[in-house]
Amino acid sequence: MPRLRYLIPALLLALVASAGPVRAATREFTFTAAATRWEISPGITVSAYAYNGTLPGPEIHVREGDLLRVTLVNRLPEPTTIHWHGVPVPNGMDGVPGVTAPVVQPGGTFTYEFLAPAPGTYWYHPHHDSAAQIARGLYGLLIVDPPDGLRTWDLEVPLVVGEFGAASMMGSGGMGGMGGGTTNAGMMTSTLLINGKTAPAIPEVRVKRGKKILFRMVNTGNMVHPMHVHGLHWDVLATDGFDVPTPYRKDTLPLNAGERFDASLLADNPGRWLIHCHNLQHVGEAAGAMTGLVFELVVE
Repeated sequence: MPRLRYLIPALLLALVASAGPVRAATREFTFTAAATRWEISPGITVSAYAYNGTLPGPEIHVREGDLLRVTLVNRLPEPTTIHWHGVPVPNGMDGVPGVTAPVVQPGGTFTYEFLAPAPGTYWYHPHHDSAAQIARGLYGLLIVDPPDGLRTWDLEVPLVVGEFGAASMMGSGGMGGMGGGTTNAGMMTSTLLINGKTAPAIPEVRVKRGKKILFRMVNTGNMVHPMHVHGLHWDVLATDGFDVPTPYRKDTLPLNAGERFDASLLADNPGRWLIHCHNLQHVGEAAGAMTGLVFELVVE
């Protein structure tokens, strides 16, 4: 019996060693880019471009070292591509017409193939007529987990900021309360979205006290959006897909054009708290409800 007590741990170690490292997988996706109608707030529907009919596009969630094959099917009335922002893809997969991958004509297809990079938050978008096509909704998240899949947080929340172009919207009235950006002349240039919605349609995030939330932040637009949390603070873990040498704390985190942050919150202060852009022109009020880039975090 004493010998068996020592043999069991040795047998377990041998089994773990024989299992070897987690094998990389081949992950295949098909993205159809097409015009669609998208509701950004109850009763407010816009003419958008979208991958697979959603805004943002489908979230790609893979592990480091996986082989990705993403086939783009173009059902738009114009050419397009996909660029893998921040990912060190092979040159022919980068989605920049005339420099790397070819433009995909209406009715055409192209398959992007590359290995998933180091763990982190990345995003994808067109690199043909980029400003206009991103402003109409063509963007999405690429999330890479470590090979072992280990996580140090309890809940993961995307926070994808979009600047939906006014030129793409149906009608011209009633949008001033939707957190739109402005030109020097004070004219509406865009309606501001988080995960494809504008407040008050952005869902609240609800979490139990003591839990840790990881927010994966991406700014797909052209303005700076300093994201501010009430009652708590951000712990910044990574920026642009790179772990920071030492995590640091912020209560207002400026999110620049094209920039990404992985920032966690420890839900240690019960209550109902705001998370919003602190460029306060991007947060408004209509009919007693807050609009634009703002939502609530509920710590129970």
